[in-house]
Amino acid sequence: MTRIANSKAARAYGSPLRAQQAEETRERILDGTVRVIAGGLAFVSIPQVAREAGVSVATIYRHFATKRDLLGAVYAHSVRRAGLGEVVIPRSMDELRGGLRAYFERTDSFGDLARAAMASPASDEVRRLNMPDRVALFRRLADSIEPKPSKADRDRIARLLVILTASSALRLWRDQLGSSVDEAADDVDWVLRAVIASAVSRKGS
Repeated sequence: MTRIANSKAARAYGSPLRAQQAEETRERILDGTVRVIAGGLAFVSIPQVAREAGVSVATIYRHFATKRDLLGAVYAHSVRRAGLGEVVIPRSMDELRGGLRAYFERTDSFGDLARAAMASPASDEVRRLNMPDRVALFRRLADSIEPKPSKADRDRIARLLVILTASSALRLWRDQLGSSVDEAADDVDWVLRAVIASAVSRKGS
């Protein structure tokens, strides 16, 4: 009885530790993936990530069943690293400018490694895998618009938001136009309100 009780206690004690170790390994794999992507390669391979992360290929597959799963997790990982997960998602157009400013401010604070990864050809696959979630998020925002534009126009607004809030768009504002975070947020807000006014007017005519 004593051995059984001790065994159960050991498992209870070891489980959180194993969970922590697993999470640390997962984070190391994702950090390694970001470094591989930042290297400017057109494609990412699992063996490359394993070498960069200092783990075996088998270890990667224990955490990510496929390369698609691994690359699909990179965006959320980068969001957490940049603190973007703390940004409140706008639920209406009235909240849009504040949400854009907070998002742009956090994105602008990305380190050199994250910026290099986002500019790499290999990041195209990461963006493609995460695009459905981004489009769905902005469709929910477009659906909050009152008076409500047509469904076709709400879909157009969602797609426009995806483009205007892309990290590449922010780089253009910052690096090529010399705009501040506030100016970029104001520009996006102005464009969206002009588009919405046009869409609502056209629907009512």
